[in-house]
Amino acid sequence: MSRRMMIGLLSAFLGLAVGAWPAYSQTIRVGSKNFTEQAILGELVAQLIERHTELEVERRFGLGGTDVCHAAMLAGELDIYVEYSGTGLLNVLKQPVIHDPDEAYRMVASQYRQQFDMVWLPPIGFNNTYALTVRTDHARQRGWAAVSDLIDLDELRAGFTAEFMERPDGLPGLRERYDRLRFASTIDLDPGLMYQAVADDQVDVICAFATDGRIQAYGLTTLRDDLLFFPPYDAAPVVRAALLTEHPGLRTALAALAGSIDDAQMRRMNYAVDVEDIKPADVARAWLDTWPNTAEHLGQALQQVATEQPKGFIALAITRRGELLHKTLEHLVLTLSGVGLAVLIGVPIGVWIHRVARVRGPVLAGIEMIQTVPSLAMLAFLFAVYGLLGATPAITALVLYALLPIVLNTYTGLSEVPTRLIEAANGVGMSKAQRLRIVELPLALPIAVAGIRAAAVLTVGIATLCTFIGAGGLGDFIARGLARNDPRLTLLGAIPAAIMAVILSLVIRIIERKLRHG
Repeated sequence: MSRRMMIGLLSAFLGLAVGAWPAYSQTIRVGSKNFTEQAILGELVAQLIERHTELEVERRFGLGGTDVCHAAMLAGELDIYVEYSGTGLLNVLKQPVIHDPDEAYRMVASQYRQQFDMVWLPPIGFNNTYALTVRTDHARQRGWAAVSDLIDLDELRAGFTAEFMERPDGLPGLRERYDRLRFASTIDLDPGLMYQAVADDQVDVICAFATDGRIQAYGLTTLRDDLLFFPPYDAAPVVRAALLTEHPGLRTALAALAGSIDDAQMRRMNYAVDVEDIKPADVARAWLDTWPNTAEHLGQALQQVATEQPKGFIALAITRRGELLHKTLEHLVLTLSGVGLAVLIGVPIGVWIHRVARVRGPVLAGIEMIQTVPSLAMLAFLFAVYGLLGATPAITALVLYALLPIVLNTYTGLSEVPTRLIEAANGVGMSKAQRLRIVELPLALPIAVAGIRAAAVLTVGIATLCTFIGAGGLGDFIARGLARNDPRLTLLGAIPAAIMAVILSLVIRIIERKLRHG
């Protein structure tokens, strides 16, 4: 089988698997990045649209960062998400820092319209700038008040988000601006875990977000940016211009957000999710129900909602059983689609390399190399290749990771068919195709099925990562739990995924035993 034929088959199968999924012209796709504030803002945008227009909203939350959201907008896979002026300025447009908030906003609004045909709606009202943050007791003991106070202290341990590690408005630029700012170690931390990490003295410095309620909850202190490195990060909805032309009522629906949320209110809403375990959707609903409001009115509404929240894992699972069932079915579809397509592709490859010895080494080496690529990197690469969020890149990745055990076990099973049976089949005049169908594949099937079982268990786990490109599934709960440092949410996704892997393994093992002894 040629490489071109393999690619063609994969494309055809993926087309059958996902081509029938409906696309609705009257559905607005609202996105968000993978941290608490973005989930709240995404819900505010979605609920405003649902309340004030006749349009349907598809939520694509928890995407893997600025680059994924922006690329999805360019590809037409997202219609709206909330971005920050400093992020757009430095990370997307690659422009130098502008410290004046109004000038920075005008720059990004103008350049986004010219370069990307996207519209920045008016700022929401708060500035979620980065802030280097330390434990308050450390700051008092060592006299830390500004970032410059950390210069030449090369024993400090830093924990930063993956984006901060690479962005020009993150660690690379910070080191340039604050000369001699060095750390003994720097580790990548999920946004939901870094506050706990610094509070527990596992790291000394983190890159907190100024509107994050956990700064106060964990007793932390933000250091003054005395050399004015960080630009303003004024939040605003970014919308594809074509969408506003097609649905002019969207601008009116979202007008309520303009200048409506100050730093204190945003901090209170973040606190409600991260500390009081209120769902972002409920926080957004409380804000909308009390709008226009003060921080005090909002706080009272959120306090009322907090008293109604389920306590404990079992209560949470019961309360969210409908969503849990939906996510479980999504996960099962992803897994079965990936494994099923891998079987349709992998078994013929296994037969091919058994028959054609000269291709065996290169083909196996290529498939083995795929296994060495980290899953998130593969998902990001396939998202870039397809320019699509959701099922297509996710299922492609699952197929690629499931191939090795299927191909290898198919080849191994065929190799272990006794030579005397091959000779007997040839002796009675069977063609190669007849011999394969009647003799070789039935005898090789038990070993091949064992490979399918290994592929299924592997695929259940990898499918949890597909949440970062909007494919859904149980990974949504796991990602949300990590983003909010909420073990209950993490377990809500992890436990059903583990049960699914066990059940699939048992079912396939039963089939395998029947084939071996039947």
